[in-house]
Amino acid sequence: MRPQPFTHAAVAAALAVGGALMAGGEPANAANSAANSAANSAANSAANSAANSAANSVAHPAASSTAPAAAATPPAAVATPPAPAASAHDQAVALPTVQSDMKRGTSFPYKRLNELLSKLRTEGEGLFVSRFVLTDAKDSDKPPPAGTKLALMSAEDYIPIPLDAKGTFDLPTFPAERAKDMDFGTNAAKGDLGVRLSIDLATSPEMLDMGTVRRVVVVGQRLRTELLPWYVRWMFPQIEGVIACSDQPQWTLDWTEDGQRWRLPLPADAQQREPETPKGKPSRACTVLTGQEQWPDAALFQPPPGANTKLYVKLRNARAS
Repeated sequence: MRPQPFTHAAVAAALAVGGALMAGGEPANAANSAANSAANSAANSAANSAANSAANSVAHPAASSTAPAAAATPPAAVATPPAPAASAHDQAVALPTVQSDMKRGTSFPYKRLNELLSKLRTEGEGLFVSRFVLTDAKDSDKPPPAGTKLALMSAEDYIPIPLDAKGTFDLPTFPAERAKDMDFGTNAAKGDLGVRLSIDLATSPEMLDMGTVRRVVVVGQRLRTELLPWYVRWMFPQIEGVIACSDQPQWTLDWTEDGQRWRLPLPADAQQREPETPKGKPSRACTVLTGQEQWPDAALFQPPPGANTKLYVKLRNARAS
């Protein structure tokens, strides 16, 4: 993937909520009503008590031969003080403003890259591994500034993407419906970052044979021409073979045919630079296998021991390093 500077749009969220509790009812009227009721009840009780006392006096004159009893004084009614009225409006409660230094990009929706990675992982027959590197926008060999953050963002999701010291990272895949509104988000300023996509081989150098080389070419061509939508094909260049680079140019192919063991030395390709070689630096020695060679599928690639051999896919029209 060519270096692709991010385009960002500022995003900040602020939340504030408020509410008011309105007092209701007529507490003063309620207190007056209660006082009147209590006074009426006390008066009725006093009248009944006097009537009963008089009736008892008539019915039992001997028991009340002394001076007549004084009439009882009814208790005074005590009015209940009115309850304090609630304030018309309580104070509104405001939450602190929430701000984020992450900015969502708008120039490259993640749904397209999600589609590419999903096809690569489901239809690539386990041959390919995607690798991403975040770089300085002006120098693709320079890592991003310290403290750079990367995330996938949408209205519903915030997914941090871990970065190592060199800016290398991996990306998850999602169902199409979930990924359709996702963007890259970063805390870097607009135009400061680029991203580089590499398609690596999942096969180790010791397990590479000519049958695998041919599968890599065939599956890579099928992915690009048949399975990937036209709008993501530019991210997946045409694969033409496999590149092997080592500290020492001492590779061989070994196979057995008709009971006889064969070993074929492989030449270095003077025109092929190791894809990860920094600009202006000398490249390690590399050899190229295209799958069009006449050697059998069982011919096994033998890297030189301890030579730090690494495999790459050979791409058509690859940009010169």
